[in-house]
Amino acid sequence: MELTILQTSDAFKYSRMLRATSRTAIEYCRRHGFAYESFVGIKRGFHGAHATFNRMFMLTELIERGYRGWTLYMDADAYIYDLAFDLRAYLADKQRHSAIMTTIPGETVPWHINAGVLFFNLAHPSSADLIAEWKRRFMAIPEERLRTLTSVWDYDNDQTMLYQSLDQNVALRDPVLFEDPMIFNHHEARFIRQFLHSLDTDIERRTDTIATAVARVLGDAGDGSPASSVTAALYRLILKREPDPGSASYSHLIAAKGLEHGIPEVVGLLLDSPEYRTRIGAELALRDTEAPGKQDG
Repeated sequence: MELTILQTSDAFKYSRMLRATSRTAIEYCRRHGFAYESFVGIKRGFHGAHATFNRMFMLTELIERGYRGWTLYMDADAYIYDLAFDLRAYLADKQRHSAIMTTIPGETVPWHINAGVLFFNLAHPSSADLIAEWKRRFMAIPEERLRTLTSVWDYDNDQTMLYQSLDQNVALRDPVLFEDPMIFNHHEARFIRQFLHSLDTDIERRTDTIATAVARVLGDAGDGSPASSVTAALYRLILKREPDPGSASYSHLIAAKGLEHGIPEVVGLLLDSPEYRTRIGAELALRDTEAPGKQDG
């Protein structure tokens, strides 16, 4: 069985969160022989919130490449909680479904779904039609409207568009399986957990909570891993101090991107950090004040 996990985020607000949650997705793929793809940026739009629409393009691109396996899309705030979950066994009897989605808890209409975690069976003839209709609704939004759409909580959002695609077309809705969110789309789900904006509106605090949960899932000891060791060495070289708990996000980045790509990115981030700029500024100022005394001597 082929399966590809997809994730995406903007380059700024949610990128640190994606670096954390992607660690679980990448590790899960490594253990189970699945593929992983992510995109950071905006496929169409103007604001960071528009990254939520990237999934439509990523799914379309998979279809255009001829991929016909399963895809699992996970928002940046979703992470795999159970790395041993047997996804092959779970999907074995679901080939007749075009997609699998979870109903929002408390909703009586099954297709009133949470779009944060979605399965699409691209081997099913209806799956591509559903994705195309979903994307069509987004592409119908004029550029002028997109420029004013700064929040995903406005009416024109990806979740509402997917709901409408299902609600208004029985042929697209019938092959979809609407699943229990306690399996893969809840902050206490047994396979994939999502820590929603509604649980904590502070993005930094929510990211820290998710990063802590991810570290627990992966059994991070805080040091000893290659990524942590490299990060510690970079802290000593650039910041002239030992790493603190905040360095974990840099270790996560190196672990996710690998040494070749992760190290240069972390070096750039550290060199651009306020701490480094302040220290270098202080050192230059001290050098300037000491220079005349040395010349007089």
